[in-house]
Amino acid sequence: MPPSRPSDIAPSAAAPPAARQDARPVRARPVGERLDHLDGLRGLAALIVVLFHLLSALVPGMVPEQHPGAHWIAYTPVAIAWNGSFAVLVFFVLSGFVVTAATLRKRNPLWIDVAIRYLRLAVPATISVVIAWALLTQMPDAATALEQRTGSPWLGYIHQGDIPGFGSALLDGAVLIFARGGSQFNNVLWTMKPELLGSLMCFAICLCPGRVLRMGATAAFAVAAIMVHRYEYEAFVVGIVLHELWSMDRLPARWPMPALVAGAAIGAFSGDAAARFGFGGLPDAFQFRHHGGLLYPVAAGLVVYGTMQSPRARGVFSQRWAIFLGTISFPLYLIHVPLIDTVLAGVLVRLSDNVPLSVAVGLVAAAMMIPLAYGFERLIERPFLRLLGRLRRRLRHIDARVRDMAVRVRTRRRRA
Repeated sequence: MPPSRPSDIAPSAAAPPAARQDARPVRARPVGERLDHLDGLRGLAALIVVLFHLLSALVPGMVPEQHPGAHWIAYTPVAIAWNGSFAVLVFFVLSGFVVTAATLRKRNPLWIDVAIRYLRLAVPATISVVIAWALLTQMPDAATALEQRTGSPWLGYIHQGDIPGFGSALLDGAVLIFARGGSQFNNVLWTMKPELLGSLMCFAICLCPGRVLRMGATAAFAVAAIMVHRYEYEAFVVGIVLHELWSMDRLPARWPMPALVAGAAIGAFSGDAAARFGFGGLPDAFQFRHHGGLLYPVAAGLVVYGTMQSPRARGVFSQRWAIFLGTISFPLYLIHVPLIDTVLAGVLVRLSDNVPLSVAVGLVAAAMMIPLAYGFERLIERPFLRLLGRLRRRLRHIDARVRDMAVRVRTRRRRA
């Protein structure tokens, strides 16, 4: 999930007239323009992910990814409300947009961008793994017991029984989630590897001088991702392209709402949907496996574009409730799976097999996660972001001193 906040990122200034690659006049976006509506979209996407995991744990028959041949309603556009895999691709598009904007605006040395981005992802993720580890040591079999009741394969993705030690949790959060792309303490952290590698891709592209070279490098990355069948990285490509068009004020203004609706309609389908509707013979890249192949990044891009260009969508996602959800979206994303796999699972195994009651309890638990995420944001994330800001300034100072010393050394050598 993308932790950067669109409202915190100012767009890069447009290139000077001499650097533009065509004669068409370009009107730059105002520096510092706020993007609160994208924060709101991110908050809604986080809620969708929470609902996706609740249904995966409690009613897997509503989630085609967990249960091929799921309930018929899971194959309708209504399912966009709980398709967490598609919501994650929306996160990635937003990350591509925001990381590109911040990189072009701040113009930090590459090593500073990489270090800060790693810490931005690794430290909160490690804290969430430690929380998960602590809960699992107290309730090491809750997910297994709930899996036996609901038949959910998703509940089998977590450590159960003999829980590894604290050192394993630290290693998992700081290193292994990036090295192997997953965690058995908090399985939602598979997204941290694409977030880091996608951000590195954005940093590398932003090193290119000029918009034309950046777009050429972006196209090359897009082809490379297709060749290795890592379609989730296409979402970062879409985010970069959206930023380039937006920063020049060239995003098409026509039909943003139909684009948003079309993107959401495509994003509603998952699992075996293509085969169910007779499209099972399509190339693998257009199946809903592998996080939707090429369909999800395109559809997620349509949703983000529609949100950016539709006055109605901007109005909805700029409301206070939406911005609040955007503010707590990363903490909510980090803590909800450990709570489902332990506390909620422990409560539900003590209830009867009443599915409606279990779902009601799950929704109450989801509502209770919001104040917990708010506490995480206030007590951990917000102070940590301030600390990262100070660290970034310190690293810039160090880099400037090193560069200055290098210049002096070269000058002395030439004089000698």
